[in-house]
Amino acid sequence: MRLSLKAKLTALITLLVLLVVVASSAVYISKLTREALSEAQDRGEFVAGEVYHQAYTALAESHMPAGESPADFEALRLFVEQRLSSDSGLASLIESAVGYSAILYYVTITGTDGVILVHNDPEKVNYPLLPAPRFSELMQAGPFEQLRVVYGPPRVYEVTLPLEISGRPLGDIRVGVSTLFLSHQLAPNMRAALLLSLVAIIFATLSAGALSFRLLRPLATISASVDRLARGEFSVPVALNRRDEWGILSSKLNLLGEQMRGEKAAFVRLQENLDQLFSKVSDGLMLFDQQDRLVLATPAVGRFLGPGVTRLVHHPAQKVFFLDSPLHQLLRETFQTRKSLLWKTVELPELSRRIAVNAQFVEEGGQRVGCLVTLRDTGSRAEIRDQIDSTTKLAAIGRLMSGVAHEVKNPLNAIVLQLEVLKARLGDEGERVQPQVDILAAEIRRLDRVVETFLDFTRPVEIHPVEAEVEPLVREVFALAEPQACKNNVRLIFAGDGPPPPVYADRDLLKQALLNLVLNGCQAMPEGGDLKVTFRAMAGAVELEISDSGVGIPPQEEKKIFSLFYTTKPGGTGVGLAMVFRIVQLHNGTIDFTSEVNHGTTFRVTLPMGEAKG
Repeated sequence: MRLSLKAKLTALITLLVLLVVVASSAVYISKLTREALSEAQDRGEFVAGEVYHQAYTALAESHMPAGESPADFEALRLFVEQRLSSDSGLASLIESAVGYSAILYYVTITGTDGVILVHNDPEKVNYPLLPAPRFSELMQAGPFEQLRVVYGPPRVYEVTLPLEISGRPLGDIRVGVSTLFLSHQLAPNMRAALLLSLVAIIFATLSAGALSFRLLRPLATISASVDRLARGEFSVPVALNRRDEWGILSSKLNLLGEQMRGEKAAFVRLQENLDQLFSKVSDGLMLFDQQDRLVLATPAVGRFLGPGVTRLVHHPAQKVFFLDSPLHQLLRETFQTRKSLLWKTVELPELSRRIAVNAQFVEEGGQRVGCLVTLRDTGSRAEIRDQIDSTTKLAAIGRLMSGVAHEVKNPLNAIVLQLEVLKARLGDEGERVQPQVDILAAEIRRLDRVVETFLDFTRPVEIHPVEAEVEPLVREVFALAEPQACKNNVRLIFAGDGPPPPVYADRDLLKQALLNLVLNGCQAMPEGGDLKVTFRAMAGAVELEISDSGVGIPPQEEKKIFSLFYTTKPGGTGVGLAMVFRIVQLHNGTIDFTSEVNHGTTFRVTLPMGEAKG
């Protein structure tokens, strides 16, 4: 289970307070134990002093036997041992000292050989006394060692006082203190101390937990606000109305949220501008960092390396170029050798394309910075050049045709007038030549219509672009094309995923272009079928597809269909598709098509989206 920051801080503060209280309780208990040991040492030294005084009193009242000299130390030692062991007052003092003290285990006087001379237990007299550690060693030990000894297995520590005459040792007064008796004496005070410590620990822990929880309560609000900032929700401020440090922190978080919201908006605008810019770049651009990780790939890259490549951002180059195609192999070798590649052409048989590849490794101060890979479709560039050439030639021919049409139209007008004069002068005789005159008039009118068509096509067109909705416009085109569709048993279909975005175009001209395409599609299906208009939203543009299931266009005729006066239909003028091409160009759009004989044709018209006007 993942704990929140507030819970962690509360637990930490509570733990620190608990440790402090436990340490204080341990110090108090060790102090209590040391005081008890010090009191036991004082008691032992007091009893040893009393026994020492009584022993000297008994010796002072005694005299050595006749014939023995005090100068004989061995005789003196034997006399002292005999006198002390037989002194009833000394024995009574020792017995009473042990009987009235709860911590004394024994009191004894031993000779220099360790044999007991006087003991509170008379049965142990004349037996050697086993050595025991000195009580002063226990007093010098640390607090934990003292607690371990007192509450561990029973042991005896001695308070020793040497017994001397004229600086020469005669024995020792030894007072044994039992740790078992000492622990029993300490038990009431120790239980009280432990109970007090336990109460203090519980109270301090609960108080610290409650206090820290109350003090850290604003942290939950701030933490939730930080989580919202991390999720990108910058519009909700930190609701914390305080004047302390928490209030200052919440104000700074609110200010940070406002700054991040502004930065995010600027970043989104920049990203939209970059996406719009990159969507119009026909070359595929890929940018790699100094570790050869992909950091940027324009949408056009998918046409060269596959649609999944743009999802491999932040992956190394060896994983980006993972296929066995010639293009992937070339780029893998380029990154392995780290040698720049200057516009090398690669044949892609599966796509029927020739791709020009350029890879430039950028270095600064001898350190590599990154690499820029550019992929260019040489066939598309050739097609663009052909379109530009065709447009230039078409414009030049248009200007020439405009002049020719003006020069032809004036004589035609004169011929029409002279024909009417001729018919008036012939009178009744004109009936014989009336059929020839009618044929002449009809041909002149047809020639005049051809000249008018020339003039209409070459005359400059002023467009009035507006934000036009696509679906109502297509419905109007369907209504105008309905008679031709019914005649050929064609079903008109408009389909798309959701409502189409608006386009920025001259509504009347766009309707004329779509009507020409729809009518051509209906006429291409003499046996009936479906004519479908679909749309697809792109970055900053809308693509309309007009597809039929008709006779199709032969491959050898595909390059001619946008030429003026070119037609394959009986009675066709050859102006419709040329006019469509011109209208699309006037809107800064593009038009292309795919066709298969006896399977149908699909025209794709790309126009600027409605937002493009700004």
